[in-house]
Amino acid sequence: AVRQRRDEIEAIVKSLVPDAEIFGTGAPRLANTAFFAIAGVKAETAQIAFDLAGVALSAGSACSSGKVGPSHVLKAMGYGDSLGALRVSIGPATGAEDIELFRVALAGITARRADRERAA
Repeated sequence: AVRQRRDEIEAIVKSLVPDAEIFGTGAPRLANTAFFAIAGVKAETAQIAFDLAGVALSAGSACSSGKVGPSHVLKAMGYGDSLGALRVSIGPATGAEDIELFRVALAGITARRADRERAA
């Protein structure tokens, strides 16, 4: 059930942000964690927007929580220093309403990204 919820989150990310990078897809990984990046959106900025929408998530990898700057984990995986990532952790109590809250928040973030791209 937890893996299905994680997969729902990742499907929402890919649906709303087709150019998003989802890390670890196709590799053995934790069933409760989605780790992704949105091009052109700083992880810290997105983290604040999610927080304001009532969604708690983290910027960066778990072993870099609380640190500011490029993720050494992403760098070790072959990604550049400029890429920021968001980490969503869920559990057995995560329900459909939580997933919908995430979808609505991400839709708002991607709408603002599109507005910035049109203005540029």
